[in-house]
Amino acid sequence: MLGSLADIDLRMLRVFCAIVDAGGFTAAQARLNTSLSRLSVVVRDLEERLGYSLCRRGSSGFQLTDQGQELFEAAQLLFADIERFRQHANRLGPITREQLQIGSVDSLISLPYAPLSLALGHLRRRLPQVRPNLHLMRPDELEQAVLDERLHLAIGAFHHQLSGLHYQHLFEEEQNLYCANGHPLFPRTDETLTLEEICAADYVSRGYMAEHQRPHDLHFNQSVSAYAMEAIATLIFSGTYLGYLPSHYATAWVAKGQLRALLPERLAYRSHFHCITRQGQEPKVALATFLECLALAGRQLGEAHLQPLAAQGK
Repeated sequence: MLGSLADIDLRMLRVFCAIVDAGGFTAAQARLNTSLSRLSVVVRDLEERLGYSLCRRGSSGFQLTDQGQELFEAAQLLFADIERFRQHANRLGPITREQLQIGSVDSLISLPYAPLSLALGHLRRRLPQVRPNLHLMRPDELEQAVLDERLHLAIGAFHHQLSGLHYQHLFEEEQNLYCANGHPLFPRTDETLTLEEICAADYVSRGYMAEHQRPHDLHFNQSVSAYAMEAIATLIFSGTYLGYLPSHYATAWVAKGQLRALLPERLAYRSHFHCITRQGQEPKVALATFLECLALAGRQLGEAHLQPLAAQGK
């Protein structure tokens, strides 16, 4: 049974909530970038601290006990109260400028119609007193940070939709499978390549994507994991791995003859980017204004995929 609530208790509660949001230990493993054994230890320690069971795992899948469900709901209220306390405490200090915590995936700067930079400029002109803080994270980390209220909103390509988050479609990004000059497949023409040969090559997977989320259901014999586009590109440039990269990100290297796309007409795909915010959060002037700025930036960039976001912030 809990006596005083320590930092370690809060950390264990956040891990437990992440497991529940993911729908189980296995799905939470990649999102939290940790092992199944470590997750099991954290939940076991939390159960021992509380004195009751929180969940069951077995052939029927992951299931919360009644106490586990109630604890999960209580933890959501606790984390919301902590964030409200933090905001209130900050307002009592000498710094009165409102902060806006924005998250994004990396390597969007070379995408011509990505609206983030233009939207930040609009926000600066409309609300110069607002201080935007920009955080670059993996998609799974962005979702968790918005749920935990560490971020007000985030932009990324999310491969599932979590309860508790609002997903607003923004734009699409083309992805291609690349190899570097020096890889055995680089000099081969697309006409002579087969899927069997491609899948036999070593592959760089995105560590935050589950196996079943691989493009075109490709199954590579050997793979390593990376968690950022630059890390994937670095491994591709070793000349020993294939990997997917955003086409705009790889364009300069392709033009220099350092990278080539493999079977682009067959293996390319498009990632759908969304802006996510937490459902039920109290509307703030800075957040509502920035969503309006994001919509305006999308219209100015002339991208038909961008949808108005202003209504969400009202």
